[in-house]
Amino acid sequence: MKQHPQHGFSLLELAIALAVVAILAGGVLKGRELLNSARVQATVTDIANLETAISAFQARYSALPGDFIAAAAAGLSSAGGDGNGLIEGDETCNVFTHLQLSGFIQGEFQAGADASGNCTPASSMENQFSSHYLLSNTFQGANSRENAMTLLLGEAIAVSQLAEIDRKLDDGNPLRGAVQVLGGEEAFCTTEDGQWDESNGQPCAALYVLR
Repeated sequence: MKQHPQHGFSLLELAIALAVVAILAGGVLKGRELLNSARVQATVTDIANLETAISAFQARYSALPGDFIAAAAAGLSSAGGDGNGLIEGDETCNVFTHLQLSGFIQGEFQAGADASGNCTPASSMENQFSSHYLLSNTFQGANSRENAMTLLLGEAIAVSQLAEIDRKLDDGNPLRGAVQVLGGEEAFCTTEDGQWDESNGQPCAALYVLR
């Protein structure tokens, strides 16, 4: 019986195939890096826009969004606050509705909390990491002062991206300054010497302290 010769890949063909795979893998990694950098920069822009909107709201109404006791009279939905100068509890779920209806941010928000008291997705502005921003005076960073006004950047963000946000906006230290790890998550998100644990694949939560 006639035997047909077996043809395999030559060394040159294998080298070319490996080179193509390496190029494709490098392209994927580079694309992911660019996407992550874009998300970080968009977060920085979001924070700046929200700071401007909050200041403008306070200048117009002499109140904080969410805490505005006369929200209904001003046409900013029936969900107001107690006017004590702090954004607390359900007031957190009113913030973006007040900012949007007063014309200081764009979007479509519906104030409200679920049965567990958590703000519904419809009540809050989406962040760049498939979650939502929340503004409150009750969130605590690792070393934030009591009743500081803080913006929760998200509850499930890669530590490497939080570290980049921190470096862009602050001092790169998760335990102090404007960008801080959420209180109670230090062990998961930071190293023993108090730095962001960028090698950690576990997503973490962080705050931006506005004032």
